[in-house]
Amino acid sequence: MPALLQYLHQQLDQYQPNRTHFLVALSGGIDSVVLLHLLSQLPLNLRAIHIHHGLSPNADSWADFCEQLCKRLNIPFILQKVSVQGSKGIEDAARHARYQAIQAVRQADETVITAHHQGDQVETFFLALKRGSGAKGLAAMPVVGFWQNMPLFRPLLAIKKDMIQAYAVQHQLEWVEDESNQSEIYDRNFLRNAVLPTLNKRWPHFDEMVYRTTDHLNQQQQLLDELLAETLTPYINPTNHALNIADFGKFSLAKQQALLRLWLSQQQQMMPSQAQLSQIIKQMIISKSDKQPEIQLGDKWLRRYQQQLFLTRTFEPTEHFHATLFADQTIELPDNIGTLVRKQAELRLETDTDIKHYTLPSALANEELTVKLHHSGLVAQYAKPHREQMKKIWQAQQIPVWERSRTPLIFWQAQLVCVLS
Repeated sequence: MPALLQYLHQQLDQYQPNRTHFLVALSGGIDSVVLLHLLSQLPLNLRAIHIHHGLSPNADSWADFCEQLCKRLNIPFILQKVSVQGSKGIEDAARHARYQAIQAVRQADETVITAHHQGDQVETFFLALKRGSGAKGLAAMPVVGFWQNMPLFRPLLAIKKDMIQAYAVQHQLEWVEDESNQSEIYDRNFLRNAVLPTLNKRWPHFDEMVYRTTDHLNQQQQLLDELLAETLTPYINPTNHALNIADFGKFSLAKQQALLRLWLSQQQQMMPSQAQLSQIIKQMIISKSDKQPEIQLGDKWLRRYQQQLFLTRTFEPTEHFHATLFADQTIELPDNIGTLVRKQAELRLETDTDIKHYTLPSALANEELTVKLHHSGLVAQYAKPHREQMKKIWQAQQIPVWERSRTPLIFWQAQLVCVLS
């Protein structure tokens, strides 16, 4: 068995002992071509996916190459086209779009496997160093990791580029060359083409030493996370994963920051910068408990309600939604809130994570109702003599502020019948 194939087999036994289904990220470059060729020789259930970013005039030919390669290896092929948009740079935007596209087609039993190697790890270390990252960022990429709950496996992370090149030549493999790899406009290419060759010329084993450092940092971070988890776990709501910060003030600032980082990491959230972390401590933990602060972290929002922190996605405005609800009707609520089904006096709210049932007063079984997603001020309540402030109704049901314009309200005429919380 060739040395590289034997190494890959060992990596699979060590890190993925009970896994046989893999989705291979195939760019068509030498690294991913070699990885696919290696994997095709093992008794695994493989699929390959190529992401067409549309950024190069050669993008179509790369996709065709990958499809033909998979046909020759008898591996199912998936082509996903993405539109790269973002304000943080083309590299980050392309990576985000790529992972989103992979996540969209990944099957539940598949682990995504990528061809990152030692050189990629060294570059990632230096990019983190440039950003002033802490130990977790400097640890760069783990062999096994996650991206928004999507499992990732990087079996070649300790392998040098020249070993990959030697394997490709030995087996007469073909691959494509991305012309953008020569452009030093991109930070990673500048490191790869200008900085690291100079360092390796001065110190021949420089890449290996940097990789060893990232490995040490990964181990130390893993140990730190294990120790902190004992403290953090009692503060996490097992149902909604909210973080209780009621007595976080008893911890030192350093421990507060470490616990917040670990909680965000467990939520598959990209690590905040030091400035963001300081902002979280100031606005979420130190500020008065009657405030409702919120901070944007990437494509998510960190929000506080009743001394708990919640991580939510960005929501679209829904305040103006209202619709008539007849006795036998189904309504799709906006922004993926869910599906509302009515069968006379029975209501059912179906969401991505739950199905809840509600029963209307029998007198309203065949009455025409209205469903709304916003109401403020005084409101008359069905079968109750006095009006009530809507704010007090929300508070009584302990519904966070940001959920109030996403919680269906059922009205008969001008009277609130029920809150579908």
